[in-house]
Amino acid sequence: MLKRLEMMASLFVKIATGILFVTAVYISVFYGWNQEIQVEILWQILVLAAICTLGSVLLPVEGKKEVSKSSMLIRVILYFIYINIVVLFFGNIFEWFMFSNRKQLLGMIAAIVFVFLAVMAFSYWIGYKEAERINQKLKEREYSKKIQ
Repeated sequence: MLKRLEMMASLFVKIATGILFVTAVYISVFYGWNQEIQVEILWQILVLAAICTLGSVLLPVEGKKEVSKSSMLIRVILYFIYINIVVLFFGNIFEWFMFSNRKQLLGMIAAIVFVFLAVMAFSYWIGYKEAERINQKLKEREYSKKIQ
């Protein structure tokens, strides 16, 4: 349970950061640099990041039961679909875009894809670096045992 909470907390930070970055770009592109925004958008970003993070229960936790590549792919696809539904639903409720404006809708979909891929790639990279570090420590340990 603790591993799951740690993973979700880490994911929340990455998602919130990604949404904040994309929001800044999106507002600049569709509404201009001089657009004044309300503080409520910060709360909306945090709420959206939290709801997106909740969907990560579809993903396996490292160190738990192993899943096959096909199962993992299906889980990631389902998570991506979940993210799309959540962001499009709440983005419309928060009036970040309108479904009737195709450019805004396509911009929102592009933003979703960008944030999703960036978060997944960054998470993968962090996991890869951690695995490298652990493998290096194991090699050092084996080498020190051989010397003794």
